[in-house]
Amino acid sequence: MSLSASSPASMSSAGDPSLSLFTRERAPITLALALGVGSHAVNRFVTVAVLPDIIRDLGGQDQAFWVFSVFEMAAILAGFATGAAKMRFGARTPFLTATLVLAVGSVLAGLSPVFWGLVIGKALQGFGEGVIIAICYALIPDVYPRRVAARVFAVLSGIWAVAAAVGPVSAGLMSDLWSWRAAFLVNIPLTVLLGTLILVSIPGRPPQHRDSNQNPKKRGLFIKVTLLVLCVLSLTAIGEVRDPLMLLATIGAGLLLAVLFLKADRSAGARLLPLEAFRVHTLIGLGTWVVVLISVTAAVRAIFVTTFGQVMWGLSVTEASYVAALLAMSWTVFAWISARAKTRRAEMVFMVTGPLLIILGLALAGAAVDLKSLWMFMAASIVNGAGHGVSSQIITRSLMYGSAESECDLVSGMLPSLSSAGAAIGGGLTGLLAIQVGLISPANDGLVTYEAIEQAGATLFYIMAAITILPAAATFVLRNRILRQEGII
Repeated sequence: MSLSASSPASMSSAGDPSLSLFTRERAPITLALALGVGSHAVNRFVTVAVLPDIIRDLGGQDQAFWVFSVFEMAAILAGFATGAAKMRFGARTPFLTATLVLAVGSVLAGLSPVFWGLVIGKALQGFGEGVIIAICYALIPDVYPRRVAARVFAVLSGIWAVAAAVGPVSAGLMSDLWSWRAAFLVNIPLTVLLGTLILVSIPGRPPQHRDSNQNPKKRGLFIKVTLLVLCVLSLTAIGEVRDPLMLLATIGAGLLLAVLFLKADRSAGARLLPLEAFRVHTLIGLGTWVVVLISVTAAVRAIFVTTFGQVMWGLSVTEASYVAALLAMSWTVFAWISARAKTRRAEMVFMVTGPLLIILGLALAGAAVDLKSLWMFMAASIVNGAGHGVSSQIITRSLMYGSAESECDLVSGMLPSLSSAGAAIGGGLTGLLAIQVGLISPANDGLVTYEAIEQAGATLFYIMAAITILPAAATFVLRNRILRQEGII
């Protein structure tokens, strides 16, 4: 399937009512999808703003990566299980159940007196949000004709970026005015509103009758999901390992589980991933690696950006949140810029430029720490956001519309879970590297000290910049494969 039919240049019929997302029939579901995606974005990024306050209150600096990683791991599990649930129960019942799980997790995280209680709450949040985001994307082909799909994804991309900008800032304000706990408890009215929209916009559907002949497939599906979760858990847990031999064993176990999962998924029965996933010689396979690796290196900012702002430059929670939000604001602006590309070749220029800007942004963050320059640290956030903004949606659409017709749903549903997997693994890798370079100490679960940031903070950003060179190089190869497949070169 060619992307050219859905490229920006082909979407010039702005006055055509059939292309509107807000007709009487589509408006309620469009609002529900926007709120669902916005909820996921806020809950994914809001902890960035309040993490330093959480550590001051509950401790756990050397295990802080779990706050992010369990959210992503639960979202992965939920995302891959949602397709079967939607087929069996329809969209409304799983969606409403997910909003309830999200509410319970938010209450637990917001009221927990201990660090690991908060982690469990974040896991429940991740599961609820994983179902919500998966159903949001799965509903798009059910509700909108194909020629409208590009507009839907553009709107949802904007919602994601705006929510990521507003969420941390509002969390910082709530933390300043009351407590970091408000950043989680605010989900309660949000879930009520989301549940109401779902009841109004998504029709109910009776459960399908159980087919006893599907039991072997169900068992196979359970095995695949289990292997996937264990794989991500193993690679995330490297942040807890101190002994070099145990570290190698943990990484080896994670890679072995990944191989077993891919092998099981390509066997008979319903697949969770497209057939070409992670096969580097194919367009889809190379693209999956790019998505995962860019998500891995982005974790360092999620875990440390507000902490560095508060400790090194004495910013308040709200001020540090604004620094973090610069990335999302920049992401939004540059996503709009890249969306206005006139030709497919121009889109490809944006796509390959994005990872290069991410490398530059991470290196700038390291230089800012070395030079103790807050303005340079802020500029690094803007450059990082620009890198993600100009490339992420082009990569996503290229993979979705570049896949075979029979694999389009698998590719579309896979992408949020791949980002979650990359973020979870990146959280573990960041935690491990932070200990290895001396940024944090296992013996001290308090907030990172000024001296530790001064001595080792820049090194962590430089390492992540170096790792990003790999997906950046792969993006140039991906560009050529896309243009070749579409007959442009």
